[in-house]
Amino acid sequence: MDEIQEFRAAVLKILLEAKDKKGEPRFTESDAKRLLAELRDDEIKDGLPFNTPEDVAEVLLEV
Repeated sequence: MDEIQEFRAAVLKILLEAKDKKGEPRFTESDAKRLLAELRDDEIKDGLPFNTPEDVAEVLLEV
């Protein structure tokens, strides 16, 4: 697995672990994957030196 795919997998894991106020999952797996798919590989590559998977997941969770 390359660096971008590893990064995507880490962000996906965080999204799937996110809970709402009731303790329910915020996203289904398909919804989380769809949200993550909005990020292009070149965007992830450009941000790798500056962003952690947690940073990216936090931004996506605000959407």
